[in-house]
Amino acid sequence: GKADLNWKIYIVGHERIYDAQMKGDRKFNNENYCFLNVGMSDRLENADKYRCINQRDLPGFISLGKWWAESEGIYNLWRSGIYKGLQYIGFLHYDIEFRLVCKNRMRESFYLGTDSNITSRINRYIKGKERGHISFQTYSTKADYEQDISADEDHPNELVHGGRNCYEYILEDYNHYFKTSYTLDDIFKQQKINLCSCFLIDVSAFEKMMGFFDWIVQSHKLDIFDTEHRYRLQGGLAERYFGIFMLFEYEEMLDLSLIHLLKK
Repeated sequence: GKADLNWKIYIVGHERIYDAQMKGDRKFNNENYCFLNVGMSDRLENADKYRCINQRDLPGFISLGKWWAESEGIYNLWRSGIYKGLQYIGFLHYDIEFRLVCKNRMRESFYLGTDSNITSRINRYIKGKERGHISFQTYSTKADYEQDISADEDHPNELVHGGRNCYEYILEDYNHYFKTSYTLDDIFKQQKINLCSCFLIDVSAFEKMMGFFDWIVQSHKLDIFDTEHRYRLQGGLAERYFGIFMLFEYEEMLDLSLIHLLKK
């Protein structure tokens, strides 16, 4: 069917599309959703009834390396400009199920439920809003900080407990680029952070965020970390650059955390 509101979510995948992930949402459609193939093959398996684009076909494509994970696809989509004209833009992963996480019930009951109305909830939330933020993967800010993922120039190949917490590193970059003076306490005041690069935001905020990310990419400052690419650390840092940007950019967000579990 036709999309009623002007938004699009790119679902980042690299091998195959799994029908079961979307089937709970009866309003899933090829106007609001498009698969973004970041894999090595020219097409995703099982792509026939979906809308798909290959990141390598995007104008201005540059390869960052797969250790940047989905941020490479997001970056190339931004470089291409093909999203211009949308009011809202978002991203998900191929292994996300269109069903809300229900924390208060046993795990089993996740799969019993009836239809999940994710598309309807998105439409309801952004209708009439110039700007807004929906998180599809929401975490405790404090708990993520306490994982102690590292970004320490003196211990560049440690994933965790390497000295400098990546939040401090990212915050310094944020303050430098945006000429702000936020502290870690300002981050913790927001109890929730949107990670995994699974979000929907207004295009003007997306462009502001990607200007910041472009500065990070072009500086090559993250290239010193995880030089053997054992942890895909650039990807792990990228999702936190995005998360911290959104945390400061919006007064509130709608938490639509989806199940991140693939049933093959």
